[in-house]
Amino acid sequence: MADREKIVLLTRLALYDKYMSDSDKKTNGYFLHDYIYSKNIRTRFFAFFGALILILFNLIYRIFVEKTDIFMLDYKKELTDIVVFVVIVLVVYTAIGSLKAAVAYRASQKRIKAYLEVLKRTGEQTGAPRRAAVGRAYERRYGRDIVYTGADHKRG
Repeated sequence: MADREKIVLLTRLALYDKYMSDSDKKTNGYFLHDYIYSKNIRTRFFAFFGALILILFNLIYRIFVEKTDIFMLDYKKELTDIVVFVVIVLVVYTAIGSLKAAVAYRASQKRIKAYLEVLKRTGEQTGAPRRAAVGRAYERRYGRDIVYTGADHKRG
């Protein structure tokens, strides 16, 4: 490997370490389903809160603008409509949040794999004894020495 190519590869590694390694390190601490769940908790909370605000605005509009008599409302129908609306909002936002979190997780895993491949190409990771040392160094730095891809359930 030429010195110029090695400098380019090491520069890539340094840029990754500077800009992306912290977020990828946090993401890599989760399995895919755990990462999606942790991201969706917040999404569901804000979607529920937003749905309640829309319901409140709708009720205020109906009472003050349309001059609806609140004593003549069919409360059973109104509550059913509210529950259906909230459930639909939560399902839609959960699906969107799950897709977004899955894409972010997979991108993070690809960046980590690319990092390890570049590390290997620089000659910093060669041979079985050296690989074990690099694995331990990676584990000290990033918390674990294996990248979970979502397909395998073995850790080693």
